[in-house]
Amino acid sequence: MPSDAGTGGDYLAELRRVAASQPTATAVIGDGRHLTYRELIEEVDRRADRLAQAGLRPGDRVALVAENSPEFLVSAHAVWTAGGVLATIYPSTGRADLRYTLRNADPALVLVDGGTAAPVSAAEAELPTARIDTPDFAPSAVRTGTMPNPQGLREPVALICYSSGTTSRPKAIMLSQTALYNGARTYADVWRLTAADRTVVCLPMAWLYGLDSTSMATLLVGGTVVALRRARPELLVEAIEKEGATFLPGVTTIFTKLVDFLERSSGRPDLSSLRLAVSGGEPRNEAAFQRFADLTGRPVHDTFCASECFPLITYDPVVDPYPVPGSAGRLVPRSDLRILDPEGKEVPTGEVGEAFSRGPGLMLGYWRDEEETAKVLTPDGWYRTKDLVRMDEDGFVYVVGRLSDMIIRGGSNVSPAEVERALRLHPGIRDATVVGLPDPVYGQAVAAAVVVADGVDFDPDGIVRGLAEHLAAYKVPTRLVRVDRLPNNATTGKVDRRAVAALLAEEGTAAR
Repeated sequence: MPSDAGTGGDYLAELRRVAASQPTATAVIGDGRHLTYRELIEEVDRRADRLAQAGLRPGDRVALVAENSPEFLVSAHAVWTAGGVLATIYPSTGRADLRYTLRNADPALVLVDGGTAAPVSAAEAELPTARIDTPDFAPSAVRTGTMPNPQGLREPVALICYSSGTTSRPKAIMLSQTALYNGARTYADVWRLTAADRTVVCLPMAWLYGLDSTSMATLLVGGTVVALRRARPELLVEAIEKEGATFLPGVTTIFTKLVDFLERSSGRPDLSSLRLAVSGGEPRNEAAFQRFADLTGRPVHDTFCASECFPLITYDPVVDPYPVPGSAGRLVPRSDLRILDPEGKEVPTGEVGEAFSRGPGLMLGYWRDEEETAKVLTPDGWYRTKDLVRMDEDGFVYVVGRLSDMIIRGGSNVSPAEVERALRLHPGIRDATVVGLPDPVYGQAVAAAVVVADGVDFDPDGIVRGLAEHLAAYKVPTRLVRVDRLPNNATTGKVDRRAVAALLAEEGTAAR
């Protein structure tokens, strides 16, 4: 692994060098299209020229609201080639948040596809738009008089990526070309991606995980991106079999649903082409991952970071061919991690503290939110993740939970992730999500929604007795509710904890 690779490389220039060296190799597959590297670069340049002809100037912001597709990647690269700043917005964003993000980005132009053209128009009818999924990409004009980009940043902004907005209004994270290059380069190195890899990208390309960490990392080494609009298990299986996919990145929920689908399939799909599976964005589900390994012969590795500072923690599948249960992996090259107690002192090895990170993938700040930026970026350049982690003597990092998710019951802290791991140890529980609910005596109650395996009776009392072997009494849920499935965030596919809390509050007490 070339761990000494630089951090200031020019991603667009490197992509052109890759294309020049293998012009006929397949770069992107999706929606029935196969783009070679020559065709990719030609289409990027054509669209960049059209943007310039429409009046786009260097530094102008262009919002991209679209589903995964070859055109998404082409258009993103065209904006950068034209000198613009790309602002990615999830296509599933609700109308209120869509209006907020579009007004917040204040773009010169909005790029849309067939599924997002109407919602964007309904949210902000005055903004000029252009369809990316038509043969003749021809934006007619761009807005002038938009607000300038911030001054005094350590580098120019290249990307504004909006969060999925699961807890409040979406945050607008500003990243430089250096950050984007470092992310793609580091993941390509650590995951040992090569031109032989074919990566199924079902993660939203509006998310840094779907855009930079996987798609751009694959393109940087000359591999093939297989773009999927949805993460439905049957589509994943079809894509892996048809395209001979070698790499499947996802979130825990995607793998959990995929395992259920595989176990219920009448035949046995051929997923033997896969060499690497990586989960990120959610706590690990070791039981589901073991079932995946049993079915496919491939373990599910992990990755952990925030879009504000990436990459941070993941696995090198050669150094660590089998993930350590419960661990997200080890620190990647070129990034730093500190684990601090509430007083700001580093905790001893093995103890839990808050993760602070830094590196060439550190964000420039939050767009139009200096107050929030100051809360999470320290004066000496560290990002406060608000994640609780511990590191063992071998350098493996374990994510204990989020500070914001922590349940405080009778003055004691309860990590939802710890309780979820204990619940998943029960042989009859397929999945679980734990949240805190208001409690008049203890402040918060520990509540859990559980998905029970087919053919298994729901026995709350038995589950509680089993948990007593793994958890302190105050951590055992006082409310257990059986659900057919856990509600997901339509944007990222991750479990929607707010929806779980609302569901549990409505269901009442199933066990005490």
